[in-house]
Amino acid sequence: MAEPEQIFVRGNDLLDRLLADPGIAAEVARAHEAAEEMDRARTR
Repeated sequence: MAEPEQIFVRGNDLLDRLLADPGIAAEVARAHEAAEEMDRARTR
């Protein structure tokens, strides 16, 4: 069985595609919020 051909996608294009998905965009937003909160807690 032949391997499927992999198509190279530039990083920014891939990110744009991923962030166009509302579910993924929401997860990314939550991760950013959590990281910001950790930064605030660490600098106190």
